[in-house]
Amino acid sequence: MMKIIYEKSPGILGWLPVSAIRHGIELPERKLKIMRHTPTPAAGTLARLARVAGCLILLIALGVLPALGQTGMYEQKEETVAPKALFQFQKAERLAKNQQFEKAIAAYRQAIRFQPNYPQAYQQMGLAYAQLQRYPEAVKAFKQAIRLMPQAGLAYENLGVAYSKMRRWREALKAFENAVRLHPDSPEARYNLGLANGMLGHDQAARAQFKEAIRLAPTMAKAYKNLGLAYLNIGDLDKAGKTLMEAAKLQPKDPQAHYALCIYYARTGDSKAALQEFEKVKKLDPKLARKLAVLLGQGPVKMR
Repeated sequence: MMKIIYEKSPGILGWLPVSAIRHGIELPERKLKIMRHTPTPAAGTLARLARVAGCLILLIALGVLPALGQTGMYEQKEETVAPKALFQFQKAERLAKNQQFEKAIAAYRQAIRFQPNYPQAYQQMGLAYAQLQRYPEAVKAFKQAIRLMPQAGLAYENLGVAYSKMRRWREALKAFENAVRLHPDSPEARYNLGLANGMLGHDQAARAQFKEAIRLAPTMAKAYKNLGLAYLNIGDLDKAGKTLMEAAKLQPKDPQAHYALCIYYARTGDSKAALQEFEKVKKLDPKLARKLAVLLGQGPVKMR
């Protein structure tokens, strides 16, 4: 069965804003030779999309990592931090916030040298490694944080994100399950668990987690978007349409929501509405529109 992935990898929780993290999981690498303008698909091409969309799995959102957990949110142990260790930790935090991640890692290591049982230093060092896309080292750091603080839900979530960046979805699933176990009322943890289930083809479990994320955070547009596509996968067009429309209503400038609606309308045979959604995608995100045009098999968009 052909699978179309419209990605979103979870992001690591920490002190950096989501906008600072721009290296999400990409669609399968393909070199494209693109004409200057992305053409509008013809009705016949939309019919082809409708057939292709029948094999759709979850849209796992494009682009950014899920959110880096803020230091202040990190679970603290009641313990005394050695002055030298604290000095190095604070130095590392300043360096990291200035995006000097290599120097920050060195300072976190110094903090750990002065105080080996320093879970916060391991946690933040893992974040710095993740910013450098050194995910295997990030995994090791997050595991050390968890070893020292087994109830650290955010560390589990960060561990899951690091695994997801390496496409190790089974390990990511286990980490996200632990994050939800420790923080069952966290909509982000529920959402990330839904993503991992979706990537592993556990559609029913994915839908359940997206629904729970929406219950906890009724304005979480990305959860509506992925839930809508999960409904589309099982052919429940009524629920898919309502859910995808809610996602677009919550974030009208999100090109991915309109991408999803384009597929939905193509499935329902509403060519006019599908074309309107395609035009919105083209206006909001020309690159995403070109990917959609490749899916549609447009002549001026050629593979090489």
